[in-house]
Amino acid sequence: MELELHPRQTEAYLSEATEILYGGAAGGGKSHLMRVAALAWCTDIPGLQVYIFRRLSDALIKNHMEGPTGFPAMLAEWIDAGHVKVNWSKNIIQFWNGSNIHLCHCQYEKDVTKYQGAEIHVLMIDELTHFTESIYRYLRGRLRLGALEVPEKYRGMFPCAISGSNPGGVGHNWVKHAFVDAARPMEIHRAAKGDGGMLRQYIPAKLDDNPSLLSNDPDYIDRLEGLGNPALVKAMKDGDWNIVSGGAFDDLWSEARHV
Repeated sequence: MELELHPRQTEAYLSEATEILYGGAAGGGKSHLMRVAALAWCTDIPGLQVYIFRRLSDALIKNHMEGPTGFPAMLAEWIDAGHVKVNWSKNIIQFWNGSNIHLCHCQYEKDVTKYQGAEIHVLMIDELTHFTESIYRYLRGRLRLGALEVPEKYRGMFPCAISGSNPGGVGHNWVKHAFVDAARPMEIHRAAKGDGGMLRQYIPAKLDDNPSLLSNDPDYIDRLEGLGNPALVKAMKDGDWNIVSGGAFDDLWSEARHV
C-alpha cells in the first residue's frame, strides 16, 4: 500500500501541534489527509484507536468508504491478504496489530453519550463547522492515551485532534474564533486550559494545494465559480472565513478593503 500526500497535507501530518484545523477552500484534500494519516499511524502504532466523525452517517460512508479513494479501495490488497478486516456492522476497520479506525457520526447533542467511555487516541472531525462547539468539546474530552505505548518517534504527538472544514455551517463562528482568529496561519500556540490546553494550529488549504484534483478534474474550479452567490464562491474557492453566504454584510464587508 502506497500512501501519498501533497506538500500542504504533509505539513499537517508532520506538525508538532496536537489540535489542528486543516482546510478553508473546497477541494483542499482534507478527507484524504485524514485517511492517509489514520492508515499510516494505525500500521505503525499497535493498538492505536482512531475515531473519524462526520455529523451524518450517510455522509461518513459516502466520503470515506466509497469510490477509488475510500478506505476499502486503499486497503484492498491488505484486506485480500487478511491483514485488515472491515467490520461493516460495527463500522470499524480492524488491523492485524490491534489498531482500529472507528467510523462514527454524532448528529444530535444527545448522541455524544454513546462515546462517554471511549478512549480516543486520535480524534478526526470531518467538516468541523457542521458540529456545535459543545459536541466538539465533549469528543475532545475523550482524548486520552490510557495504557497505549507510543513509540519514541511519536512521543508528544498523541493524543491529538485533526479536523477539516470549509467556512460556513452551524459551527462557523466558534471554529473561526477558536482556530482561524486565534493566531496567524501555521503558527502553533497553546490553547488556554479552559479550552483544552492543547497545541493548536490552523493550516489553511486551498484548491491549489491539491493538484491531484485539479489534474483529474480541471473544471472543478469553474463549478465553484458557478455557485452564483459571490460570498459563497469566495468561501468555497478561496477559503475566506470572513465572507459567508447568508451573513448580514455579505455585499458590504471585505477584509482587504475594511481592515
